[in-house]
Amino acid sequence: MEIGEALKVTRKKLNLSQSEMAGDVLTKSYYSKIERGIHEINAQDLIDILNLHGIRIQNFFEEFNFEKNTFGKSNFDHLHRLVGNAYYQKDTDGLLKVIDAIDKFPNSQNNRLARGLRVEAKLLYQGLKYGPEKIDDETIKEVKQLMFNSDNWDELSLTLLSISIPVLKIEELNSIIGSLISKKAPSATSIRAKEIISSILINFLDKAYKSSFLKGKSITLAFKWLEQVDPSLKNYCFLKIYTNYYHALLSGEKNKTQRIREFLDDNGMEDLTRYLAR
Repeated sequence: MEIGEALKVTRKKLNLSQSEMAGDVLTKSYYSKIERGIHEINAQDLIDILNLHGIRIQNFFEEFNFEKNTFGKSNFDHLHRLVGNAYYQKDTDGLLKVIDAIDKFPNSQNNRLARGLRVEAKLLYQGLKYGPEKIDDETIKEVKQLMFNSDNWDELSLTLLSISIPVLKIEELNSIIGSLISKKAPSATSIRAKEIISSILINFLDKAYKSSFLKGKSITLAFKWLEQVDPSLKNYCFLKIYTNYYHALLSGEKNKTQRIREFLDDNGMEDLTRYLAR
């Protein structure tokens, strides 16, 4: 069940209108769209609405996920979405609220998913609040510990790697990427894993260029992996553009990179070119 559906069920149990349920946290119109799955709700607003009606967030997730007093996969999925929303909205308070919600689960200290999501939210919080260079050593150490806790690079390990690229040294990242590619061939990888790995590799190539790390086995392997990705992958077109862009950039083909940037700009995608290394 999605969060919007769960809020609707909760509202009806309380015999409240949408306006009463939203209170002064959200407009009735916006809240209505959350219930219908048109909009998503961020962590801060969800917790504020639940608090408004005396509902603990742990109880809310327990009721709709049937995971009493434990942090399970469905709790992870819902809270992970809130972490993503908070990060992209630069909502540091929302990230702290998610951390607090995770801590309320009795098994959070011994559950890998809970610990992984908590340290993800913590790293993103510190990055937004103080900048990547100010993320503390303890947080980075915990990220690495959980990231390497799986031999098979599961989704949690991949997610932790994707968010830790800004704080890892290029030499260390080069070694990690080589290990990842050797264990995760595109043909034997799930769609979700392909999406995450593709993003990781593009960000690795970006960091390699910015670090003047222009050659190496992992760079060659990264391009080879990206070239083998299935065209049915979501955002495949953009992936190909990014792959070609960084291949040209690392090869010193400035004219080609300029043509790609102009193509994106001419087609109304200036937001994409803004983040591309030059």
